[in-house]
Amino acid sequence: MSQEILISNTAGTTQIAVIKNNQLAEIIVERNDSLLGNIYKGQITRVLPGMKAAFVDIGLKQPAFLQSDCSIYQGQILLTQVIKEPIKNKQARLTTKISIPSRYIVLLPYSPDLFKISNCIKSVTERQRLKNIILSKSSEHGIIIRTAAEGVTDKLLLNDLDFVHNLWQDIKYTRTNSLIYKELPMYLQIIRDLVEPFKIKVDSPEIFKKITKFDKQFESDIDYYSEERPLFDLYSININRLLEPKVKLDSGGYLIIESTEAMTVIDVNTGSYIGKNNLAETILTTNLEAAITIANQLKLRSISGIIIIDFIDMRDEKHKQQVLDTLKQGFINEHVKISKISKLGLVEMSRKYTRDSLEQVLCESCSTCEGRGILPLNVN
Repeated sequence: MSQEILISNTAGTTQIAVIKNNQLAEIIVERNDSLLGNIYKGQITRVLPGMKAAFVDIGLKQPAFLQSDCSIYQGQILLTQVIKEPIKNKQARLTTKISIPSRYIVLLPYSPDLFKISNCIKSVTERQRLKNIILSKSSEHGIIIRTAAEGVTDKLLLNDLDFVHNLWQDIKYTRTNSLIYKELPMYLQIIRDLVEPFKIKVDSPEIFKKITKFDKQFESDIDYYSEERPLFDLYSININRLLEPKVKLDSGGYLIIESTEAMTVIDVNTGSYIGKNNLAETILTTNLEAAITIANQLKLRSISGIIIIDFIDMRDEKHKQQVLDTLKQGFINEHVKISKISKLGLVEMSRKYTRDSLEQVLCESCSTCEGRGILPLNVN
């Protein structure tokens, strides 16, 4: 499988495209001042007992929001981690359940009873081997063994464990208030987390230097792109098009994708597709293609939360199950919940938040878009 990662720095954001077998698989746009994953020592300024929540001063323009089941009080100093960026008038969201990722391991300092191994590691023998290595070195913290750990030597795995332990000790005993630990920028996180070899192409000299220095231990294939033609344009990638509500299907059908503050709604239409045999087969073909495209679009647009899909009505229960199975197949190893198809042809699903949607990031970083999520015209 040919795989490439394109990294471009422009318009106050870093834009990352992941290409697999000449197909765009993922787009990530990160604000250059991203807070996601940062760890702060903050002070509780206001407690909301009825919501089991509080506002915490972590040094930002406005206090961040913390949901907590623990006993907390006004004036308390505590370690928190940003799990959601501040958006427009919404504060950053925090957690006290700190997680510190490295290449092979995620350390969970406040979840001592948690031990997990990536579901992508299928071999029972390998899972047991990894478990034995980690448990051979007693730890008072929770551990998640990542996919990249598969086949890794005992020494590398234990060195990684020592690294996150030492990093946590530095964080834990830092006396400075406000920012204590800054998460790696997204382009370095992606390189750190790579499981399979990728070719990496970068058009920013600063980012190229940082990646080259960081990547010595991983030995990726990295090239600096210095041509006048924009890097994304070279691969026919236009981020603006990814935000258009109408998405055409190869069959002639189309989707309409519209996001609100509360949820995202997707409508499936046959469009110009008239089928070959009968109406039921025409509808099934459109819905199956739509299910595959919907999974791809949600990933490309980084859409999370509640999603309602209005498939074209189907009477055959086998057809309904085929469409559901196809939709679920598009989210393997993801945190999603997908309902059955209702009598109205609706599917309710939820997708776990991992980062802000493409539209949110572009709206926040572009003062000319007037809330439409459209980049300036000179940006491809």
